[in-house]
Amino acid sequence: MTRISLFTNIFAYRLPPEEAKKWKWSDKMAEYIVKLGYDGVELSAKRHIDINRILSGGAGEVREIAERHGLEITALAMHTNHLDPDIERRKKNNERFMKLIEAASTLDVPVVVTLSGMQYPFNYFYPYPESLLDQIENAWEEFKEVWSPIVDHAEAHDVKIGIEVHYGNLAYNTQTAERMFREIPSKALGLNFDPSHFVWQLIDPLVVVEKFGDRIYHFHAKDVEFNEKKLKENGVLATGKWNSPDRSWRFRIPGRGVIDWHKLVGAMISKGYKGALSFEHEDPLMGFEDGARQASIFLHNLLKELNIKQ
Repeated sequence: MTRISLFTNIFAYRLPPEEAKKWKWSDKMAEYIVKLGYDGVELSAKRHIDINRILSGGAGEVREIAERHGLEITALAMHTNHLDPDIERRKKNNERFMKLIEAASTLDVPVVVTLSGMQYPFNYFYPYPESLLDQIENAWEEFKEVWSPIVDHAEAHDVKIGIEVHYGNLAYNTQTAERMFREIPSKALGLNFDPSHFVWQLIDPLVVVEKFGDRIYHFHAKDVEFNEKKLKENGVLATGKWNSPDRSWRFRIPGRGVIDWHKLVGAMISKGYKGALSFEHEDPLMGFEDGARQASIFLHNLLKELNIKQ
């Protein structure tokens, strides 16, 4: 059964800061998520659950909240810099992520979501002068050194890691995702596939599914809308507020952008994907509830049209 899941970062990013502070994983949050039309939840470990409490006897309470409301916890998410250039911060980030893997195992949650991280300024990926290419090779050596024990830890706890391939990180496009899997071929390491992060770079998300279909362990449902006039003027790296008419692109809820969701999700299912469709709300033109409800309706209808069991 495919779950339609809500990523709880919505409670951090789509509410005023003072209101956002009031939300933690609770019956109140679970009930609200169900009312919005979801039967799964992707929990933010940064904001909405206490990892240490889970590991010291609180796992049952976390599970019971989900069970009381008919929700499945589809993933735990911690977007952090695993390659932070500050070695002390890097150590703390990775120690906490190791604990998150243990918490996921304790909760019987199959996947943890994160970023690859990046230790150099991202302009290094624009190799002018070409001497910067040496630093990129160094970055990959560090990646293998840092990530190998983390992946081993995930294997030992029967948990999958879903790396969100994301601009600004070492793994940010198809080429760098391929390099990531060459460096660490373990099947414990896979993708949290958010097609929006490929599409705005003008990468075809169907190519990503074709290349990595069996390594997609989680999925963020998010769309992209282009302003063709501004795209021709400024390219994809134009800056400004997300709702500014000067932007060449912006994130949208599923169905409000350029992604062909029937083809994309159909291709994922044909490759064997059995995980959730987890909605991540970063649409600057839609409110908290309106965006979440419309995304839920769209995704449920999509599964019906594709004849996928819900």
